[in-house]
Amino acid sequence: MLSYIRPGDIIWDVPVVLFCVWTVVLVVASLIVLSCLRRETKKFKKRLSKADNKEDLVRDIAKLDFIMARYVQQFLGQGILDKLANSLSTDEKENQIETLRAEAKQWFATKVEELNGMKFTEKVVKRTILSAIRTGLTKHPLDLRGSRRSLEAAKLFLEVEDNKEKMSFLNTSMIIGTKSPEPDSSSLVCPTVACQWVTSKFLKLLSLLVSHPNTIPLLFVFFSFVVWLYDCITDMVIIELLWNFKIPIMYPVNESFIAEEVTYLSYQTLTIDLYAPLLLLILLFSLMFTLLSCSCSRLSDRYRLATMYARPLCEISGQNMQDPTTLLARYDFQMSQAITASLPQFCLQFAAYMVTLYMLETLKGLSVDQATKDTVQEKIDSFAFSSLWFSGLGSALSLVVAQYTAFKIQHEHDLTFSQRTVYFFSCVFNTIAMMTSSVVFVTLILLPVSTYIGRYHIMILIILFAAILGLGTLISVTLAIFGMDPTTITTDRVVTRFQTNNLLTAFLRFSQVASGQWATLLGATTIVGNIFSLLTINLFLPPSQLLIHPFCKFYATSPRSPALHYVIAKQLVYYNILLITSSILLCVDINEYGFNYSLTPATKNLLVYANLTGVPCIFLALLILFKFYSSFDIWTSNGVHLVFQQDLPTIIDSPESGVDLDEDSNSVCDQTNITLLIPDESVDMNDEDCKTNEANIQESATIDSTIISNGDTTPTDEQNESTEADRNNLTKKKRTIRIVKHTAKLNRKMKNSCCSFVTDVAMVDVRGKWVNVSD
Repeated sequence: MLSYIRPGDIIWDVPVVLFCVWTVVLVVASLIVLSCLRRETKKFKKRLSKADNKEDLVRDIAKLDFIMARYVQQFLGQGILDKLANSLSTDEKENQIETLRAEAKQWFATKVEELNGMKFTEKVVKRTILSAIRTGLTKHPLDLRGSRRSLEAAKLFLEVEDNKEKMSFLNTSMIIGTKSPEPDSSSLVCPTVACQWVTSKFLKLLSLLVSHPNTIPLLFVFFSFVVWLYDCITDMVIIELLWNFKIPIMYPVNESFIAEEVTYLSYQTLTIDLYAPLLLLILLFSLMFTLLSCSCSRLSDRYRLATMYARPLCEISGQNMQDPTTLLARYDFQMSQAITASLPQFCLQFAAYMVTLYMLETLKGLSVDQATKDTVQEKIDSFAFSSLWFSGLGSALSLVVAQYTAFKIQHEHDLTFSQRTVYFFSCVFNTIAMMTSSVVFVTLILLPVSTYIGRYHIMILIILFAAILGLGTLISVTLAIFGMDPTTITTDRVVTRFQTNNLLTAFLRFSQVASGQWATLLGATTIVGNIFSLLTINLFLPPSQLLIHPFCKFYATSPRSPALHYVIAKQLVYYNILLITSSILLCVDINEYGFNYSLTPATKNLLVYANLTGVPCIFLALLILFKFYSSFDIWTSNGVHLVFQQDLPTIIDSPESGVDLDEDSNSVCDQTNITLLIPDESVDMNDEDCKTNEANIQESATIDSTIISNGDTTPTDEQNESTEADRNNLTKKKRTIRIVKHTAKLNRKMKNSCCSFVTDVAMVDVRGKWVNVSD
């Protein structure tokens, strides 16, 4: 690399020194955090050995589940506009919701009284009931419907706890069927009664446009596709601009203009012809990975699941089957572009832009011919790609949405609005930090070897691969020194059960493969894409990493979980190694290669922005994440910490391999227990789709000799004569039908994939129990 230092340029200026200082600050802070994490992990092991589940003292949790099922059903029947409209008016449906709220509060009051009779303190009573709510309503971490009910139940319980003055006052003042006397702080007040009436009717009319249960899921699926398409198109635009940019200038690849052995090489070959094909290679690989890993089929799964969870009738009907494998992979399409192309594209685009400008400025400064200087300056002025910022914005948006979506895999329906907002801002700051740190690292690698890789293009792949391999080795050694081993974690593991004997199934257990001639192609592409995605995933916000890691997944249950401790330590180690290496490269570039960061505005601004948005944004992201768990999370902020423990190996061999699974086991994985609850005047019988699904489930249950119990098994003549009367009064009766059916059969009947020739390598096994590790 040629160097040029203008008179008055200070190589070791404030931004350079400050960047090294920030690196030292991050190292010191990370050492403190890692030591704290090791101590917390040791405390967790002690809590786990002494865990006592006091929530077992809370009886009749099934009654609360039934109440919350009806409450959530009414809640789902109202969209956002409906809720605003109902805050301005009083109708019968609002009265039904208030009745259910009062019924749930009465249940809580009874349980509080029972626990008080056992001489528990108020703090213990509160944590015990909250623990019972979560463990009783949420069967396993991927039980999205149960998590939604537990969230609403916890909000109602905390509302009772926050508003009560004395338990006796609470017990005597609650009247079922009447509204709470407290004013609703969320209601809107218009200046006049006429204004309030008009606003209410207008909002109800507007809500009809999005009242169908499929509308909102379709909009979100469409938004995911738009983000993916925008990121791809902006990358294509940058590649097209680079490819068409011509620089008819000869660049000296030697150190002197005077020596006879000076050789010249086309500037086009040194820059544009190198970086444009490389960017195209990354984009094509990402598209091939998305296609061959069958991530496109997950769009239909996501839409189908979102529609099912949005239908009010499906909340208490037979649509209670939840396939954990499909739930875990429903966002694969949205994240495939972000984890394989967004960050590499951003880094190479901006690094190529800054290296090209730096080489042009160097050539301009070393040139003695005024005509050459004018030509170079003209190219510098025309090389300002405004579309580069649009591509950077697309990459940033894709990374932010990917981190937020990864957290939604498990917590889509159990987050309040404040939790969503706080976590989203944490994702934003972490995205800024990871993009800034990565682009500085790539730029400092490419600067000293810019002329070498310009002559031998293939060497850029070798140099980048060697740098990544070196970083990976240092990170692995550092994690081993601090005793961070994910294989020793026994809680919150995602257990899988193989259903195919494909090649390298241990590396593909969270993926889809085909049979026959497609098996090798799809499997190899998926493995390479998963390994390449680790570059981005390991820099994600810690809770977002847990369920999207391609090889080792964990549930995000509690900040006390060793799994979360591990990913926090891993992220900090990644950032430390990245910034330490960048600082060393910066010093080497300045001392050995004469790098002048102030030569171009691009390189000067790079260090300024790195100092403002690098380490500070890392600290802000982790600080916001800490506030998320300590103040906004409805469970941990109240001292409730639960982890999910499974007495199973992480990988269970398929039956073909010799392990015989018990088909008669009454586990969540082997069979599904469905309760059909049809309460009076609470079910909208106009939902034809759910009624058809319910009828199909009952019919298939009869064909497959499913066990159905509804009181007496032998009908009498009197019961046969009253069948027609019961049919006419369906909405005024309550029937409980319990269906027990094997999940494997249900999945074959319900799952409709657009890629019929592929299948999941392994099924997620959710057999396990919740363990209370609270204080």
